[in-house]
Amino acid sequence: MRASTVLAAAAFERRVGVVDLWQIDLARAISESDRELLNAEETAKADRIIVEDKRRQSYRARAELRRILGLYLDRDPRSLCFTYGEQGKPQLALDPAGALPPLCFNLSHSGTVGLVGVIAERPELQLGVDVEEARDGRDLEGIAESFFAPDEVAVFRRLPAHERRAAFYRAWTRKEAYLKAIGTGLSFSSTKFSISYGRGEPAALLRTERDGDEPGRWHMVDVHCPPGYAAAACWDGEALPLRHFFAPDSQPAS
Repeated sequence: MRASTVLAAAAFERRVGVVDLWQIDLARAISESDRELLNAEETAKADRIIVEDKRRQSYRARAELRRILGLYLDRDPRSLCFTYGEQGKPQLALDPAGALPPLCFNLSHSGTVGLVGVIAERPELQLGVDVEEARDGRDLEGIAESFFAPDEVAVFRRLPAHERRAAFYRAWTRKEAYLKAIGTGLSFSSTKFSISYGRGEPAALLRTERDGDEPGRWHMVDVHCPPGYAAAACWDGEALPLRHFFAPDSQPAS
């Protein structure tokens, strides 16, 4: 896991040529500000969720996403409009002149942690982020057999038992970050590409069967996150440095 200093949102200044990663506290109670930021569709979707923890996660993740993007665009977060790709990947709507908003972004959440990735001034890039809670009691070998590519399964089988849990989530988040970057969802099988995830190996896309794609155009990194979680980011284009922030209403009290 890549070490990182997590900065307060107050330290944010828009910069070109970096990947900004924003950590969201989903355990925090829903505030009136959170509720006021969501539009009617987002509110209705969240309110349909029966499980309280999941409903809170939905409110908090969407409200913080709006706050974060509002910082980049210097706009009221309530004014932002989203569209969704065929597989549900969110995007900002075109401006009145039909131009893309000047950034690319992606959102992921699991358990009590959310993660937003943003690259300013590069709307043409594809960016994916994934965060996963490393839960106990899962059949990691069975999941790997079903969702990992054959060469990835072979790596998993060779690992000592005490290394498998960390390696599994390292692999899973790297794979999900790539899938989210290309925006295909499960329409492109997770067994049709391979990533590196052995102990000490830099994160990388090793091969892909996706038409017209090349592993060398993608950059992949592990992302600093709280204990008990794993996270990764993936984007196309050139290598970029990372910055890491707490989302505006997720700064720890300490």
